[in-house]
Amino acid sequence: MSLNYSIEHQGVILNIAFKTERLLIRFAQIADAAELLKLVNQANFIKYIGDKGIYTLDDAKKYIKDSFISAHKEHGFGPYIITLHDETVIGIVGFYQRATMQHPDLGFALKDGFEKQGYIFEAATILLNNRHKLGIKDVCAITSTANLGSQNVLYKLGFTEMGKAFINADKTTIKVFIYD
Repeated sequence: MSLNYSIEHQGVILNIAFKTERLLIRFAQIADAAELLKLVNQANFIKYIGDKGIYTLDDAKKYIKDSFISAHKEHGFGPYIITLHDETVIGIVGFYQRATMQHPDLGFALKDGFEKQGYIFEAATILLNNRHKLGIKDVCAITSTANLGSQNVLYKLGFTEMGKAFINADKTTIKVFIYD
């Protein structure tokens, strides 16, 4: 269900884009910097997604402005914050427009302790079901070749592996998927 409504949580107005049975998928705010800092510095995040160079609260605030807020302004879509209904931040999910990819790609990550509970499948499903409202027709996804957990989620969502590619200067091989 696409909602686009606001709620107040601890004195801050939060703009909700989507709501599921267990989750709120909302626009990022600068107040999310501490949680984002934790997420991007987890061992699994760095192993499978990469070191984003976000080491301080100020770095995280800049990343929210540059990667979350600006993407929505520029493309009409971007990454979102995933929370439980009690506003516990558990991860991120969204569509990313990369210069090296023909279509927007679905990306996601969870904080430690929230994996293997179906949260990414639930959050990604609502985004995929509402992609046309965001002006997106075709969707791809990428994973590191070693990230079997994310690959399994993509298969379950209905993605098909298209092959391997390099998108970074470091020539790391990734798997490329397309949404059927």
